[in-house]
Amino acid sequence: MNPEIKVGSLSWSESSANFAESVVSIEGKSDEDRPFSSIVEVFRFAFAIGFLKNKSKKREGNPVTVAPRFMSSTDYYDLLENIALDEGKSLGQIISDYAEGGVELMFEAKAKGNILSLLE
Repeated sequence: MNPEIKVGSLSWSESSANFAESVVSIEGKSDEDRPFSSIVEVFRFAFAIGFLKNKSKKREGNPVTVAPRFMSSTDYYDLLENIALDEGKSLGQIISDYAEGGVELMFEAKAKGNILSLLE
């Protein structure tokens, strides 16, 4: 790993964390748009969709940490190395910014009907 690139931590805003809770499946609520089995799964999807659609957003408000034992910034080193060097951000900050942008896209998709429509 390049010594110029910091690992950083993963976090998102309280509003994104609250949204994530609203899309995690709950037994007996299968009729709702809750396609995820865990908060970390929501974070990964939000990052992936934010990255795919080039939607990055700086977190506003208090940070809510995402457990690093379930998702490591270094797993995405090869994907994010050039961005980290160009923007001078840690891997964690880049991932968190894309996740924040992804949550915004997910919120809009849910309001229109279905989060997974983002995959079309």
